[in-house]
Amino acid sequence: MMLKGIIFLLLHLLCDIALATKCGRVWLTVSSLWKPIAASDKVVDTELEVNWDIDCPSDTGYPDTIKVFNTDPERDTKLKPKLVLTSLQFPRGYYRTNITVGHPPLPGGWDTKDGATRPGPHCLKHYAALYKDDEILTSSCLRIWPTWMYDLRKLLGRLPIGSLMIPGTHNSGCYKHGDLSRRLAYQRYLLTQDRDVWTQLVHGIRYLDIRVGYYPSNSNGTTIAEENNHISRFWVNHDIFRITPLSAVIKDVRNFLNVAKGEVVIMDFHRFPVGFEGRLCRHRRLVRILNREFKGLILKPDMGVEGLGPTLNDIWTDGKRLIICYGDKHTVNEYYWLWPAMSQAWGNQQTVEGLFKYLEDVIMGPKRFSQNPLWAVMAELTPHFQNMLFNLSGGLREMADSVNRNLTLKFQEEWWNETNIVATDFFLGNSLIDVSIEANIKKRLYFN
Repeated sequence: MMLKGIIFLLLHLLCDIALATKCGRVWLTVSSLWKPIAASDKVVDTELEVNWDIDCPSDTGYPDTIKVFNTDPERDTKLKPKLVLTSLQFPRGYYRTNITVGHPPLPGGWDTKDGATRPGPHCLKHYAALYKDDEILTSSCLRIWPTWMYDLRKLLGRLPIGSLMIPGTHNSGCYKHGDLSRRLAYQRYLLTQDRDVWTQLVHGIRYLDIRVGYYPSNSNGTTIAEENNHISRFWVNHDIFRITPLSAVIKDVRNFLNVAKGEVVIMDFHRFPVGFEGRLCRHRRLVRILNREFKGLILKPDMGVEGLGPTLNDIWTDGKRLIICYGDKHTVNEYYWLWPAMSQAWGNQQTVEGLFKYLEDVIMGPKRFSQNPLWAVMAELTPHFQNMLFNLSGGLREMADSVNRNLTLKFQEEWWNETNIVATDFFLGNSLIDVSIEANIKKRLYFN
């Protein structure tokens, strides 16, 4: 029964793709923006966004309405919508609603990190449908894809890991802890995500960008066991600022791999901004912790066929599904199971125009070759010091908002076939998980 449900949902996705080529599509994202509440320190955030891209043949007619629901409108045609958008004057667009998504329970049993979990995609409670004369042309939901790699194993098994389009997050461990507050101004330029790593992985993210700092003194809230094995001294940093204990990220990745039996995760320990310079012993200490925490899960480096790395079938046969890339060559030379530093295409751009020109040049230009078959584009804006000092750009949330929705369309239409890993800020503001899955279904034709 469960397998039939997965097949149904996968067929629904493929139908979405087919309908998109016929008349366009509608999809939902979550805004990275926030707005203050009057006479309060609290803010409103995670508001639902409706996106559409319409391209109908003349004999079909132009859609006239988009409706947003709390349940599936295709199963109940008498549902009352939460929002109705009419007079769709532009073939492409988006609308930021005042419907707050918040942090709802994850469906399919994925809300508890040690509970029962069901494979396949699962919808959250938000749906959008595109209408013409009260008839649904297509619909979609805000959904999680916790097991997309293994769900699609018959389609994707022959693809090398270096040929896949893999959705990722930039500064993955820099997420908010507790409620967002406008009083904490520093959050504007330090936090790059609004979901923890477990939730990122459950949504479908498979690449984690991690920068680690080392702090010799004991940290508040750590247990004696954590202090004795030194894990409490390692933190996920945003530059020189520590944000999240590394132990929390490690626990989320380990728990996810234990329950999502066929998924492959890439942890990219890209930089070590605090406490590592000239201290090879601290790298060794960190690597020993990684080896202990992920024992039996770590995949050793393999350039595979045509230098693109092992295929997903090869990885599943081997049984080890965690790739750890490490940004210190001396440490990589000591440990055979560490993958070399990964190439990251980072444009250091402050404008949307500058970022998209840089991405176009990198993605469509000659590829970089290295000892690692994996490479990533970092698809986000970077503030300069004066931006942060005078808040000229409004913060990373505003910068992500100006980029994310356009990234969905560019990768969907132009860049998908030339991309390996793409990492973004506030990943729910784009639809690159769905775009990646669709791209990989199309890419399989090259490897069959």
